[in-house]
Amino acid sequence: MNKADEIAHEIRAQHRARRRFYALTGGLAPGDLDEAYAAQFALHRLEERGGRGPLGGRKIALASKVQQELCGIDHPIAGGIYAPEIHESPAEIALAAYHGLGVEFELAVEIGRDITGPGHDVESIRSHITGLRPAFELIIDRDANYETLDARTMIADNAWCAGVILGDPIPDWQDLDLAALPCRLEWSGEDPAEAVTGDADPLGSLAWVANLVTGQGEKIRAGEIVITGSVIKTRYPKGAVSARYQINESAVELSIR
Repeated sequence: MNKADEIAHEIRAQHRARRRFYALTGGLAPGDLDEAYAAQFALHRLEERGGRGPLGGRKIALASKVQQELCGIDHPIAGGIYAPEIHESPAEIALAAYHGLGVEFELAVEIGRDITGPGHDVESIRSHITGLRPAFELIIDRDANYETLDARTMIADNAWCAGVILGDPIPDWQDLDLAALPCRLEWSGEDPAEAVTGDADPLGSLAWVANLVTGQGEKIRAGEIVITGSVIKTRYPKGAVSARYQINESAVELSIR
């Protein structure tokens, strides 16, 4: 078993035992970003064979400055979305089913044709888009200590992705400025929060993750989705919550019990 596989088995064992997130150390610590992503891709293969299922998309984490500051990191990271964990709105989930649940607020991109090979930019990547939708991302931080986060371990841990809830398609998106779409979060017990999609640079983020994934010898397939980063600070529910997230006139809805 190589190091990437050893890390993947360790990460999966930690999840199954509901152990708290901590930075990998010693012989299991990823030596650099390439090694961290190799471990993540090994985890994807492991889960596909007998766990959470095949991938149905990709995620970008920490795309916006507000999210990077929250985690003490100065660059984005990427992860995979397991196909069985992609759900349609309205959705209801049980808080107890997740070990350290966080909810993030995303623009989801539907991929219309395979993305292969690096070298993508904001112009070329747009031709791969077949639709846009507002989305909630569910993350599992496993009660991490945010003062001691390690980006390489987060990458190996699939950037904490626990699933996605997709909202209504955004109509006529081809005619819209994708960096200027208004976003509004209604979260029970809070005043509404607002942002714009450009806070996470959706086209730039999509090109970034496409180049990263293809540069590692993987590809993003037609029919997959890519979520492009949260534009509003992560919420960590401790009890029942109702939430609605809207981009332009399209919305996604979630109930947590």
